[in-house]
Amino acid sequence: MKSGTGPTERAGLLRQGAKLVATGAVGAAVVMLAVTPAFAKGSVDLTASPGTVRVGHSIHITGHGDSDAVQYAKLCAQERAGTHGAWHTVACGRIVEIAAQDAKVDAKTKAGHRGVVQFRGVLYGVDGPRGGHPHADITTSARTVHVR
Repeated sequence: MKSGTGPTERAGLLRQGAKLVATGAVGAAVVMLAVTPAFAKGSVDLTASPGTVRVGHSIHITGHGDSDAVQYAKLCAQERAGTHGAWHTVACGRIVEIAAQDAKVDAKTKAGHRGVVQFRGVLYGVDGPRGGHPHADITTSARTVHVR
């Protein structure tokens, strides 16, 4: 008897190897789909106008937003003096159910001193229609207003 592998046996081994590789690739794809997090979609838009204002005059801040990641949300407008430092909440809109409508904020604030004031919007997800345990879901980039 002859030991070793002939052309027919080698072809069979190659087919088995190809099947194993294909099965492993499909299994790896299934695992990646199960492990990869789904990203929620949403957007927030905030405007602060006018772009330049005199000291003591009003700045009008409006915004709206939504997110697939939360059921109930509220949108808040925040401000800070200059381009660095802590953000402070100017106003928040009411809590809404995102499936029914966008969260909104509409506020006015006075320019207190010369320089730059920045505003941003923060969409907070909350536990229910009456609030509770807010968590920031989406934050907009800063909008700058120059005060003369």
